[in-house]
Amino acid sequence: MHIIIRAEHRRLRLLAWGVAISLSLSLGAISCGDDNTRPAPQVIATVNGQPITEDELVEQLKYGPGPRLLVEMIDERLILAEGRRRHIRPTYQQVELKLSTAVSQVGSLAILEKQLHKRGISLEEFKDRLRLEAMLDEIAAQETSVSEADIKQHYQDNQEQFSYGEQVRGRMILVESRANAEAIAEALQAGGDFAGLAEALSIDPGTADRGGDMGYFERGDYAPEITDIAFKLPPGETSDIFRAPDGYCILKVEDRRPAGVKPLAQVQQEITSRLKQQRQSQTRQEWLQAARQRARLAITDPRLRRAVQPLLEVAPPGYL
Repeated sequence: MHIIIRAEHRRLRLLAWGVAISLSLSLGAISCGDDNTRPAPQVIATVNGQPITEDELVEQLKYGPGPRLLVEMIDERLILAEGRRRHIRPTYQQVELKLSTAVSQVGSLAILEKQLHKRGISLEEFKDRLRLEAMLDEIAAQETSVSEADIKQHYQDNQEQFSYGEQVRGRMILVESRANAEAIAEALQAGGDFAGLAEALSIDPGTADRGGDMGYFERGDYAPEITDIAFKLPPGETSDIFRAPDGYCILKVEDRRPAGVKPLAQVQQEITSRLKQQRQSQTRQEWLQAARQRARLAITDPRLRRAVQPLLEVAPPGYL
């Protein structure tokens, strides 16, 4: 996800302030009923003696950034309304995940807050924006469908991603000293249970709790000292003691299978999630564009309406 940090909150507040000024001036003119009694435009700044009035500022705000910002405000209203209708409530974890992504993009939370501060945006305002984005994500997720045909086609087109090499399934007992390994080897020769001894005595953190079970693995999954032995043993055989990188090891091979491709049923959920993720960005834009077209929009200012209309007709930008 690419999050663009922008100054929309500051400019939205400024635009709202300008519109409020415009409204108050209009009401003042109506109540007076006489253009001759209208007060002179309020000067808010001077540049080398040349005045800048409130009317000029409102004009610049309304017809400069105003159309684009108004479209953003419209989109926000559409997302919030749909989110309420669908009872979507972004969780704390969803927002924090998006915040973590933003932090990772810039390097640290301190850098992010500094960038936000330069743009007049507080961290809480930024989180509000992330909540809106999470809501749109959920809307898009609900709108994104993946058919059985899509899954099968992706599976057929990407066989190399689901293929695997020759595999062995084995169990391991790893101990610190050869003396300990020799004692375990004697116990095994006397009929001891490999899984039980592994669970009781192995120091390998990844397999000891599972009775030494290594699952199915390929040659590159473990150190060569281990795989060279494992791939030479036939199923049912137990190795001699050998030196491994972390100690002394005894292996038992339980099964082996040739190279192949994972069955579709095994990877179906993975493919579904992958396709939904790939399509979500497009679905976000399509849903928002359709929501704009369905909405009953009324922009009273003719000039502003003419400026906004083309922006509503193009695909929504990635500002959310």
